[in-house]
Amino acid sequence: MATTQPTPAPSEDLPLEELAAELVGIALAPIVEVFGESADGLTAHAFPLGTRDAEGTFWAVVTNGPQPFYVDEDENVINFFHLVALYRRNNDASWSESLGEVTLETAPHRTHTVEVLDPGPLTAGEDAALIAIRGQTGAHGSTFDVLLAQGRWLKTVASHISGTPDSGSLADLDGDGVVELLFNTSNAYVFCYACAVQEKGEQVYRWTGIEYEAVLIEAPENLDGDLASRADLVVRRAGANLWRDAATLAIETSRLAPEHEGLRWLSIVVNRMATVRLGYAGSAGQPLLTNVFAGEYGAAFALMEALSPEEAFALDGPLVSGTAAETDLPAMVSYLLFYADEALKVRGDDAAIHAVRALGQALASPDELNRARSSIGRALGFAPGNRFLQEAKAYLDSIDVAPGLPPDAPGPEVLLDGPDASYFEEYTLGTGDQGRRVRALHQRLARVRSLGFADPGRYYRVYDEATREAVLKLQVEAGLPPTGVVDGPTWEALEAAVAKEQQQSEQAEPSTTPPTVTHTAHGGAGEPVVYLTFDDGPHPTWTPRVLEVLARHGAKATFFVLGQSVEAYPALAARLVAEGHDAENHTFDHASLDRVDRETFIAEVRDTDDAIHAAAGEEADPIACLRPPYGAYDAQTSALAAELGKRLTLWNVDPQDWRRPGAEQIAAHLLAHARPGAILLMHDGGGERSQTVEALDTVLRELTARGYAFALLCR
Repeated sequence: MATTQPTPAPSEDLPLEELAAELVGIALAPIVEVFGESADGLTAHAFPLGTRDAEGTFWAVVTNGPQPFYVDEDENVINFFHLVALYRRNNDASWSESLGEVTLETAPHRTHTVEVLDPGPLTAGEDAALIAIRGQTGAHGSTFDVLLAQGRWLKTVASHISGTPDSGSLADLDGDGVVELLFNTSNAYVFCYACAVQEKGEQVYRWTGIEYEAVLIEAPENLDGDLASRADLVVRRAGANLWRDAATLAIETSRLAPEHEGLRWLSIVVNRMATVRLGYAGSAGQPLLTNVFAGEYGAAFALMEALSPEEAFALDGPLVSGTAAETDLPAMVSYLLFYADEALKVRGDDAAIHAVRALGQALASPDELNRARSSIGRALGFAPGNRFLQEAKAYLDSIDVAPGLPPDAPGPEVLLDGPDASYFEEYTLGTGDQGRRVRALHQRLARVRSLGFADPGRYYRVYDEATREAVLKLQVEAGLPPTGVVDGPTWEALEAAVAKEQQQSEQAEPSTTPPTVTHTAHGGAGEPVVYLTFDDGPHPTWTPRVLEVLARHGAKATFFVLGQSVEAYPALAARLVAEGHDAENHTFDHASLDRVDRETFIAEVRDTDDAIHAAAGEEADPIACLRPPYGAYDAQTSALAAELGKRLTLWNVDPQDWRRPGAEQIAAHLLAHARPGAILLMHDGGGERSQTVEALDTVLRELTARGYAFALLCR
């Protein structure tokens, strides 16, 4: 507020304390005039900036104390917001009028401390000062505003609100004479503020010559060769929260090019994050989780190894009971699974990470332990001599429900209330969101069969990549913009899809439980197994190229073929069977089996079997599986398939390669979601499939490196 005040008469220069008190009175007078008695208790900090012009020296005033307000004649509440005002102590010992004011962007309740710094070379030799203001907001939060004063010019250069009392600090990190801003980005509400568990974080801001800009953990652009590869790996390790590994490699890489400023800054910010995370690892509030936050999976696994498997995997066992996690098991589960999944993208052969992931899965779905068994099997595969892993695998295989008393939560069959329409007037649900709304979203996505979404468990509630992909698929099916973010129309479409599924389920006799084929997740030596499947072929261009890639990697696949395509290209069907692959039934002309009558259904299946036999002979037997086009089926579909001796067979990993989103995206999706026992869906017919062929080569190379074997689905 820039209300003009009369300039006081000249006076002799006074001590700084008296000058400050005099200026506070001048600055607060117009505020008191406007806000009256409600301004009682409002104070201010006044201080010289150490800068001047020809007319005098510059001072600043920062208001402090309770924020006054008044109600105008229309009963609107008019609030006061803390501000910084610039004044000049003139050479004749008078005060100027306010030269300018800036409202603090963080809107603190109080401003506790003010620090004035010489900005050094920041302003290219101009007389200037940095003003750092720390304040309080809410019960526990704090604020940090940094302003730059140059002559009569005052502006905010950075603002930050922290959920902790320590909002941040300033330091010259690289020794160039210009301070960096270090904002505390820690999450103090992992469980609750008083639970003494934080997800530590820091964001560094650096002066660019024009403004303060966040220093992101990303590889510099002007690198090539070994340096580029190393920098990319540093970023990947940091993104996976493997902070010790990331920091070590960042230092090594920077030393290889000591004059490279970008690599030095990458090392600085990675090492600062590593310091805050590693320094907090194993803290008493939740020692296992804070080790995971730091990427210290060896230490986290050691906590598991110190217990029996029955204790380690209990919902109220020593790893949970007596820690902050017993007040909020869903939060514990969500963090464990998110962090472990990210870490495995970089260090997929680490037994400790797989073991921690198994713990998260057992806690997430205590009555559905298949995922935990699979993860502990992976861990054992990488550390076959580990006694705890041996005992844990035997234990998980022997139980149906994880032990211990879970926190109060509805069973998986009870749908949680979702957000109402008013919620979406202001908010959306998207990547990174957590809580009961996300859990309610998961429940509904899992009930729409066409989305292929596997419910992650009643104690998992994070909007992750799998959630986003299911939402995208829902939006495409509903004709909505494919944003991957849940807004009002998307939620309405989801509720309608769930209602339709429920209606079909109630009308269906017998039950329409999703069809499955019994298949193993691990081979005889404990190796993980995935199932490669291809639909809509054979095709004269793409099927041979798929077969060539499979042969190059020694991989076997299951081809769900169309009868009309087999009749058109019988030699291709014969070739794929002769090369050890499997030809299974995908109907004759891609009919939606939930919409045809009995006679058409039988003809679609039998004509396709006849075409396969005509092309490949008895070597194709048994043709045991039927994959319904579009994944569409109902009670009649299941019954007629069984009558014809077929098992309905779907999939659980769909990169939607038919959309041609790019080979890199297809491969990334398949690799991100490949798990022991996963059924991967691709297409060798029905359109141009060059992206699928290219992606397949990448996927097979990477999965082979991870130790996967490729089995036939229906044998």
